[in-house]
Amino acid sequence: MPIKKIVMVKRKKGLTPKEFRDGYENSHSRIAVRLFGHLWTEYRRNYLTTGYNFDQDSGGPEEIGFDAVSEFILPDEAAYEEMARISAENFEMIKEDEAKWFDQAHCWLVDCETIEEDLGARERQRETVG
Repeated sequence: MPIKKIVMVKRKKGLTPKEFRDGYENSHSRIAVRLFGHLWTEYRRNYLTTGYNFDQDSGGPEEIGFDAVSEFILPDEAAYEEMARISAENFEMIKEDEAKWFDQAHCWLVDCETIEEDLGARERQRETVG
């Protein structure tokens, strides 16, 4: 069964959004792909721009609390265990790079239970009935 992880990150104080993105794209994500890319079936980074809370207030990453949300998917538990092993072997290097770009105390790696909606089902149902 696939395993989805989401990483919510806040940039290190003093970095501009451009400096942060450049560092994430050209350093940290390159390390991640080199170490773990063979284990992942998907990997994406989403840079937050403008958001709206449920009271219709707008804000950017400062108000939202995160600058980027990354996602990666592993095919199974064995791949996740291998990722944990590789991560432990490279702990110092990973932490050193993270310290350049991230406010580490405000970054989160979270497990997800994903429910996907089959939006095409309604269209197929209409085609069958109509």
